Amino acid sequence: MLITKPRRKISKPDMIPLIDVVFLLLIFFMLTFAIQGQGMDLSLPKGQSDETQVEESLVVKIVNDQKIMINDETVALESFREEMKKKISGRTDKTVVIEAKQKTRYGVFAKVLDYSRLAGAEGFSIVK
Repeated sequence: MLITKPRRKISKPDMIPLIDVVFLLLIFFMLTFAIQGQGMDLSLPKGQSDETQVEESLVVKIVNDQKIMINDETVALESFREEMKKKISGRTDKTVVIEAKQKTRYGVFAKVLDYSRLAGAEGFSIVK
């Protein structure tokens, strides 16, 4: 019985996919390459700058138990709610920045926060 050795198949790398990729890259770079002088001249209209006034933050400083300041204007705790309502009524930004010292009593801080909310404040930032 004669058994022959099977012939070994010689494999070569397939170059066709590589050539396809190279041609696709060539086309991509040709289409995206900007040539000097290529393009269109545009005359765009001049825009008008809309100068809007930026609202100053509404800052409430708690100085002591009976003295509170709204934007550097001293207000008593009893009349705080009415003054705050006047200040907030014409504003678009209804965020209040509350600045309190570390030794501020919690009851006073809670009243200021509550009165501000009842006066129309929608957001709060607390500063130490």
